[in-house]
Amino acid sequence: MQSKEPPARRTTIGRRDSVEAAALESAEVGAEAFIASPAVRTLIAGGVAGVVSRTAVAPLERVKILLQVQGLSAQGQTPHHTSLARSLRELWRTEGMLGLYKGNTVNCVRVFPSSAIQFGAYADLKTRLFGERGARGELLPQERLVAGGLAGAIAQLLTYPLDMVRARISTDMAGRYHNGIVAAIVTVARDEGPAALFRGLLPSLIGIVPYVGIDFAVYDTLRPHMPRNERGEPTVVGKLCAGGFAGACGQTVAYPLDTVRRVLQVQDVKVKHSGVRYGGMLEALVGIGRRDGIVRGLYAGLTVNIVKVIPSVAISFVCFEAVKGALDGASASHARGEKG
Repeated sequence: MQSKEPPARRTTIGRRDSVEAAALESAEVGAEAFIASPAVRTLIAGGVAGVVSRTAVAPLERVKILLQVQGLSAQGQTPHHTSLARSLRELWRTEGMLGLYKGNTVNCVRVFPSSAIQFGAYADLKTRLFGERGARGELLPQERLVAGGLAGAIAQLLTYPLDMVRARISTDMAGRYHNGIVAAIVTVARDEGPAALFRGLLPSLIGIVPYVGIDFAVYDTLRPHMPRNERGEPTVVGKLCAGGFAGACGQTVAYPLDTVRRVLQVQDVKVKHSGVRYGGMLEALVGIGRRDGIVRGLYAGLTVNIVKVIPSVAISFVCFEAVKGALDGASASHARGEKG
């Protein structure tokens, strides 16, 4: 049976199909060209690694922040959050499953560009600072430390307002910041001024340099010594162990400044009228140490953080190499197909 559609309609449909096919082909070519760049593949892999690793440990991250800042509103009373297990049970009882992941959405929005910039900047800085040795990965530990520290500082500077808002959302028990990321940023800027979005930036920058620097330096230094599989590649277990050890080292060194950063970020909404407010990094560092002590003050929540950081950094490095390897493989296959 012949089609009863008018010739003009069949022509129109044919043209539309041709346009759609051309658009689809153009999009595929654009995507292939996009991942053809090694820098872009590094950025994508770094962003995905950051989101996956942070989401995996989001409940532990929230408990850590609550432990860090609860001294602002305790005012001599018995701290509410005294252990990881108790805090997790309390959050589950009062806020449910979603409470354990409160603030994780904004954290992922922050972490994707931050982690992407860290990995991308580290790869770029190794070459820019140390030339061919950096490109081949033949660097001394201190050179890796410099490149990693600078990469961490660049990423933190560019994404800091999101980190500040994430801390506010994570410690918000009154529902003040329940309308989303953009609304939280607007609320902080309107009520406290735009500069409030960068409160705690200085200790954050000072702390992130050794933290990220040590992460990259330790991991890359251990990489040649990892056990290998039959293809001569480092095993997943080896990567996890090296990444976990690197994260624990970096976080332990930088943790007091991380506590100061969190306190400065949330004190305006946590401190009561009779509470102590800190005017800056040094005042907070000394004040917290005097009031609560070094261990219970500046290192409050460190155990929880180590429990969180070991799997987080380990997953981040393993995920980065897996995604980067997949993208590299796809790009190489496309290049071979074009030559063939």
